[in-house]
Parts: sequence; structure tokens; C-alpha cells
Amino acid sequence: MTTELPIQFDDNGLVPAVIQDVDTDAVLMVGFVNTEALAKTRETGRVHYWSRSRAKLWKKGETSGHEQIVDSISVNCELNSLLIKVRQINAVCHDGYPTCFYRRLEDDNSLTTTAERWFDPRAVYGGEDQASMSLEALTRLWLAAYEHLKTNDFSNESGTSMRLRSVKPSCQPRIADELRELAGVLDGTHRHGAFASDVLLEGSQTLYWTVLVAVHAGIGWAELRPDRALATHEPSISTDSAARLLRDESANWPTNSTGARLAAELHAVLALVAQAASSARIDPGALVQRDLNELRTRPYLAEFFRHPPRT
Repeated sequence: MTTELPIQFDDNGLVPAVIQDVDTDAVLMVGFVNTEALAKTRETGRVHYWSRSRAKLWKKGETSGHEQIVDSISVNCELNSLLIKVRQINAVCHDGYPTCFYRRLEDDNSLTTTAERWFDPRAVYGGEDQASMSLEALTRLWLAAYEHLKTNDFSNESGTSMRLRSVKPSCQPRIADELRELAGVLDGTHRHGAFASDVLLEGSQTLYWTVLVAVHAGIGWAELRPDRALATHEPSISTDSAARLLRDESANWPTNSTGARLAAELHAVLALVAQAASSARIDPGALVQRDLNELRTRPYLAEFFRHPPRT
């Protein structure tokens, strides 16, 4: 039996929604929702809002890909506001920060920025072809971060730097392991938590070992073209079919290929991971964003992200 929605909307049909990160408890932003936005949020598992300035429904991340995956929705005691806990894909703020509350109000009424900017909003929102442009910029930065870990010796702090600088790394077998675990998420045989968060976890892990193999082998962005690989997917392919493709590919690893052939094989792995994400209704670029977010937490990479290379 369906009961009436127990929420007291205001005279404009809106209620405020406080958005909180389910993992860190950080307050990310505040928006407004009406009955349509709330219905779409519950239907899709992605937070939708009502824009008062544009008088239209909008989904968080519809331009940037920085979606908010719903964990839970709570209602306050007076039934006139919402608390939505989410798993945030990349930074939430349109200014490029991990929270919209990135400035502290001082006693003299000045504002102090208290967070690091995670992305350049001009790169994400600035062009007409911004989806493909942002994916190119994203993957260039991603590869450059690992190249930085190879070029600079952070071995005492970073296992990744140590692997990249070693003579004979053991990265290739891990690709097969991660492909199988990602396949398991898709077909229900491997679980850590919620389906979407597991796809993000295992997908980004597969990308991690793939980029390690590429960078260690000296394969650059122009040879690998991760942006094209991650753009190669078809949403109509089922998760079970995508899982079978991943398992088939896992049987081919490790490979003895080098040079251009290895670059092509790694490109194919990235394309399969993109297909897995797409089949799960997740933007493949979100996997790269997740890995970059992890890298941004490393103190030894702080200077790199403050002054990323121009590519």
C-alpha cells in the first residue's frame, strides 16, 4: 500500500536538502528539491535538484560527471528538510573544491580558503565539447601523476613509486586478478558493499594496475590514449555480458608483449573496464576521478597537484 509522502514542502513546492558524504561525514552542499526531483533521486539513485534560478530539474553531475550516488535519505523532525548521504564522485563544488563550504568566515568578515582545489572548473565546464575535453584532461593528469611517481623517488613513502622504479615489477598478474574481481561485482559473485560503490572500487583498482604497467613500460598518453578507451562502451550491453568479456580478457594476462602491442592490449583492458562501468550505469570517467582522488590525499603529491604539468 502506497502512503502519502510525509514531507512538508514550502509554498513554492520545495524543501532544502543537506548533502553529506557517507564516508567522511563532510557536509558537501545544500540544494533544493521538489516532488519531481525527489522522485527522480529515488528512482535513479543519483541526486536530482530543482534549480530556482533556471526553474528546471537538474541532476548533479549532468555536465561534469561528478555525480552523487545516494546512500540514504533522512527527514528532519518537522518534516521540512532532508539529509541525503551520498558517495560523491570527484569534487562537489562548481568552483572545483571537494565541498561547497571551502571558505571560513573570519572575525573581521574576511573569507579564508580552507581546502585544496581539486579541478579547474574551466576545463570541466568551459567548452562546448566539454565531456570529451574533460576526459582528455582527466586522463592526461592521471597518467602524469604516475609518471611523476616514477620520475621522482618516493619509495620510502609510496609503494606505487617503488613499483614504478623497480627493474622487474610484478604488476601484470594483478590486472588479471582485478578483471576477475570486477567481473564478480557485475555478476554478483564478488561483493564488498553496495553495487555501485563496488564497481567504482574494483574498476578503479583495475585502472590502477593497468596504468602502472603502462607507465613502467614507458608507454605515454599518446600511445595509450586512455581517453578514447574509456569512451568506447555501449550502455545496452548487460552486466552479465560485460562480466563474461572481463573474464575472457583475464585469461590473457599476464602477457609477454612490449611496445606498441602492449599499449594496444592495455588500451583494450581500459575499454573493457569502461564497458563494465557503462553497463552498471556509471560514467567510466568516474573511475579515473576516484583514483585521482586517492592520489590527491598523498602528501608527497601535494606539490604536483598544486602545479600540475601543462599538457
